[in-house]
Amino acid sequence: MKLMGTDPRLKQAQAAWAEIAPDLGLDTAAYRAKLIWQKDEPARSHIVVRLKGPRPLILKQVFAAPDDADLSAAIAAQRDAFERLAGSNSSHAPEVLFASDDGRIVVMAEAAGKTLNDHLLAGKPHDKMLRRAGAWLGAFHGSGPLEERTYQPKFMLRHAARMRDAVRAGTLRVALPKMFVACCEQMPDKAAAAMDQQTTSAAKHGDFNLRNLLLGPEGETGLDFKPASTAPVGFDIARLLMDYAELFQPGEDVSEGRLLSDATLDAFFDGYRLVERDDPAVRFLPFVQLLNDWRLIPPNKTRRSWRQAARMDRIEALARTAFALN
Repeated sequence: MKLMGTDPRLKQAQAAWAEIAPDLGLDTAAYRAKLIWQKDEPARSHIVVRLKGPRPLILKQVFAAPDDADLSAAIAAQRDAFERLAGSNSSHAPEVLFASDDGRIVVMAEAAGKTLNDHLLAGKPHDKMLRRAGAWLGAFHGSGPLEERTYQPKFMLRHAARMRDAVRAGTLRVALPKMFVACCEQMPDKAAAAMDQQTTSAAKHGDFNLRNLLLGPEGETGLDFKPASTAPVGFDIARLLMDYAELFQPGEDVSEGRLLSDATLDAFFDGYRLVERDDPAVRFLPFVQLLNDWRLIPPNKTRRSWRQAARMDRIEALARTAFALN
């Protein structure tokens, strides 16, 4: 990571803040900027800056994003979440105070708390943290229209088949390719138990992972929403719980044929009440999420971060248990 004083992107963000602040009726001299997060990759480059002052603020500036990233739509989704959760005592989304037309610069109110990931790293009780995560997601899903659907996993099955074929053809390189293909081939059997059963659809967060939820003294705050869309609630649930399973879930608690332990599911669904743990999307989509996370790990061990290395070790162990692989 570049140091705060040497990252030229920080100076660009500070220059943008100097132009934005007067329109918000704020004095730049009353604020100090601190770089708190950055990503610097060819297709993804952004920084997050804490503006400490009379009203704590966060400024995020995006310098590079994938061609299909709709930054303005993502900000609109956050604004919608803020409005829908405004009446909640404990479930929140950050208020957006300013956003550029292209969505590359956004200023929002800072939410108090630490990420779910940080709380788990600090050794906080997993059951309490998962319960709070479930409560926030339940409030978010429940704050908008809900729709009962018959679950059809055919799109996810096609997705798994495309990944399998790409690995076989050599156009997609993954760690442990033979094991990956073997797991893809079992996906129709995993889907069969979820086919044609009732599920619930709601507004989707889109990237509900351990780092996109703050837990603080005033409740829980969701971060980094994707553009608005609807989907079975199992999508967001699987995204969060598999992130947890691949990094923190005790491996000895997982039964054969499964990815999530009873302890994990019990804690989360103690907070999330819109569907039960036997919802068809909740049962099937973790297997899809495992494959999606797997394909993002660099196949070359020397190119993995410590977090990617730890995740891959857990993914391999989970795959062997869930797909009965020796």
